[in-house]
Amino acid sequence: MSEAYGTGRVIDPAGALPQPADRLDPSGPVREDEFEIAVERLCLDATSFRSIRREAGADPDRMADRVMEIVTDRGKMHNPETDSGGVALGTVTGVGAGYDDPPSEGDRIVTLASLTLTPLRIDEITGLDPDSAQIAVRGTAYVFNSAPWGPLPSDLPEETALEVYDVYGAGSHVARLAGPGDTVCVMGAGHAGKLAMAAAREVTDGGTVIGIDADPQAIGRLDELGLCDIGLVCDLRDPISTRDRLVEAGAPEADLTVVVVSSTGCEPAAIIATAEGGTVLFFSMATSFQTAALTADGIGRDVRMLVGSGYTPDCGSWSLDLLRRTAPLRAAFGLAEATS
Repeated sequence: MSEAYGTGRVIDPAGALPQPADRLDPSGPVREDEFEIAVERLCLDATSFRSIRREAGADPDRMADRVMEIVTDRGKMHNPETDSGGVALGTVTGVGAGYDDPPSEGDRIVTLASLTLTPLRIDEITGLDPDSAQIAVRGTAYVFNSAPWGPLPSDLPEETALEVYDVYGAGSHVARLAGPGDTVCVMGAGHAGKLAMAAAREVTDGGTVIGIDADPQAIGRLDELGLCDIGLVCDLRDPISTRDRLVEAGAPEADLTVVVVSSTGCEPAAIIATAEGGTVLFFSMATSFQTAALTADGIGRDVRMLVGSGYTPDCGSWSLDLLRRTAPLRAAFGLAEATS
C-alpha cells in the first residue's frame, strides 16, 4: 500500500510522502505501481508562475533556468518559495504491472495530482513565454497508483484543456457547496475564478454572483460576458475598502466566498465579505491559514473555512463539460465557437 502512495520515490526525508518531501528520485525505469509519461508541457499553478516570473524579471531565459534548477534539485516541480507546482501533459510510455486500471501506452493524459508530488526530470525546455504559465518541455514523469489523472480531450485545444484541468476543482467545489438562491463571491478573475463564477451561475438558480479583482480589464470582461451580476475592482489586500465597495454596490453578504487569487494577504477581505454561518473556500496556494483562522477569531466571525483540494472524484469531467455547454465560459477561455 505504501508504494501506491509513491514513498519508494522519496529520497529525503525518509518516511515522508512525496508532496512534503524535499527530494524525489525521478529515475527510470517505471516501477510496479506507477505509469510513465513523456512530458510535453508543464502548466505551472498561478502562484508559482507569478513568483518565478517576478524573481526572473520576466526574462524567459532566467525563468527557464529557474524551472530547471528546481526540478534538478528536487526531482519534481515544487517551487520552494510558494510550496506549489501545477500539472503536466504527456504521452504514456510505460505501465507498471501492479497499476490498477491504467491508461494505455500511447494515450495522452494530464497529471491531475500536483507537480509537487510527481517525480519529474526535464531534458530540455523547448519553449517558454513569460506571459504564459504553460512551458513546453522534453522530459519524463511518473504517476503513482494513488494519483489522479485525466485523458486529454479530443474536442478542445490542448492549451485550454490543460488550463481547465489545472483548476478544475474550483468548479467542482462550487457546484457542491453552493445552492439555489445563494450569493457567491469569487475573489480573483483568472482561470479558476472564471470557472468558479460559471459554476456558481449554473447551480445558484436566481442567486447572486459577485466577481472581484484588482484588474479593471478583467472585471470589465466578466461583466461583458455575464459571468457575474456584480463586478468590482478592489485591492483585496485592503479588507475595509473591499467591504465598503461591496456595500456601495448593494452586494449581499456571501453564502460562499471563493478565494482564487495568486496574491497574499487576501484572507481578511474574504472573511469580512462572508455572512455569519457562511463558507469561505480558500482555493489558492497563496493562502495563509494562520491568518485566516486568527482573523476570523479576532473579528468574531463564525464562518466555515475550507481548504480547496485540487482533487474531486469527477477528475475534471464536470468542469470540462461546463466549459462545453457554457458559451460565456468558452469565450472567457478564448473559444469563440461551441464545442461538440
